[in-house]
Amino acid sequence: MKYFDLQVNGAFGVDFSAPGLTADDFCRCAERVLAAGVTRFLPTLITSSWELYQRNLPLLAKAISAHGLDYAVPGFHLEGPFISSEPGAVGAHDPSKTRLPTPTALRELQTMAGGRLRLLTLAAELPGAPETAACAHNLGITVSLGHQLATSAQMAAIHADALTHLGNGLPNMIHRHHNPIWSGLADDELTAMIISDGHHLPAELIHCIIRCKGVDKLVVTSDASSVTGLPPGKYHLMGSNDATLHDNGLLYNDSKQCLVGSASLLPQCADFLRQEKLLTEEDITKVVWTNPHRLLRMDEY
Repeated sequence: MKYFDLQVNGAFGVDFSAPGLTADDFCRCAERVLAAGVTRFLPTLITSSWELYQRNLPLLAKAISAHGLDYAVPGFHLEGPFISSEPGAVGAHDPSKTRLPTPTALRELQTMAGGRLRLLTLAAELPGAPETAACAHNLGITVSLGHQLATSAQMAAIHADALTHLGNGLPNMIHRHHNPIWSGLADDELTAMIISDGHHLPAELIHCIIRCKGVDKLVVTSDASSVTGLPPGKYHLMGSNDATLHDNGLLYNDSKQCLVGSASLLPQCADFLRQEKLLTEEDITKVVWTNPHRLLRMDEY
């Protein structure tokens, strides 16, 4: 089976948002991700300083071209800095490095990336979000709403395509009726991206998301972190997170009371869907291969 993962933050000890990232680090990580069964993936950079983007985006773009990885790595996912800085919604990201979205800033980031930005996570409630989303579409970038506390009206005001890891990137306590989960589920135009690693969402919630969205509006991602492929233990990752990777694969920051990405790759996320009998093999192919291409308006080949 082929797998196209739209959210890989790193793996095997390599963090794509690390200030010391090298081209060799990236290529070594990419080789191991591909050898583990992933066919294509988007390296994902999280909320970081502007200087980090100026350094790492061109570095990654050059490494991809120099090592013939254009098919396997067809672009980048930018998960931040245009997200909420509020506790819970910001998740494991550094709130001090979030910033308000502007079309000018997005165009600068796309230039840094050599035109390779494919997917942008955006909080709908932020000033400038509608204009930035419109700019993203003009640049050929798919817009996904996430790490937000937006209302239904704020979400409806954005020209968006998807929802980044629906059910996550939120406070542990939210309004039982008025929250981005219900708003996202109710919007038939938005594709739900979910993390089915067995920790981010319980099986019964995934079942409900499938019922609401339908298989054609579902994409599974791994949210793999730099500790994916490493043994259980305590790690420092994503800039400001001391987290524990437990024996069962849970990667958790006790002080922030939140997950810090996952320790799984996309084939393992598909295995969870099989184990819980949530989707048929035909449907799994759609959510890990066909639908990611459709969401990014790319041809499958």
